[in-house]
Amino acid sequence: MRALALLLQLSDSALPTGGFSHSFGFEQYLARGEVKDARTFTAWLEVYVANQLTFTDALAMRLLYDGVDEAVLAERVVACTLPAQLRAADIAMAKRLRKIGVEALGTPPTQVELAHPALEYARITRHFDVPCSDAIMGHLTGTVNTLTQNAVRGIPIGQSDGQLVVAAAHAWIEHVCHVVKTLDEGDLGMVAPGLEIAQMQHERLRARMFMS
Repeated sequence: MRALALLLQLSDSALPTGGFSHSFGFEQYLARGEVKDARTFTAWLEVYVANQLTFTDALAMRLLYDGVDEAVLAERVVACTLPAQLRAADIAMAKRLRKIGVEALGTPPTQVELAHPALEYARITRHFDVPCSDAIMGHLTGTVNTLTQNAVRGIPIGQSDGQLVVAAAHAWIEHVCHVVKTLDEGDLGMVAPGLEIAQMQHERLRARMFMS
């Protein structure tokens, strides 16, 4: 399979399956009135990309490409995800992506029990010899697309505003691809506490549109 076609498929906002059901914490900021329009959502998303997607997703992918044992890495990544809702969501979405990889794309199965979307994405792209930086860019772009579509529905913001957000994110993602090369295993899971606290508080929202 050609790398571009694979990345286009994997980076569609329909993946990971179930991603449309999750805000990954921004709904808590929405409930507090801190995220309320395209501008404030853009600010939140930039922090999310620079923290959670850099030090968890992107770094985990690079470490898998570097040859770190998949079982050990999966255990560490899941353990680093402290909010219970988000941890459960990641595992569920990752296992669905794993199934798609095996059944639709021909990726070899794995005996590793724990799963994370970034690692499953990297397993697929590595099998098809997609360069690591391209894989990271594809995964982060897909995540940004999914979150932006969720913001379009949830805040709401217009589709045109959503495209402006995605366009702004290109530079952030490019920066992540450079930063992740300078990190090591000890940096895995370094996330801004405010993001994690909001993700935990989301569990107790009285009314919510998203599962996390």
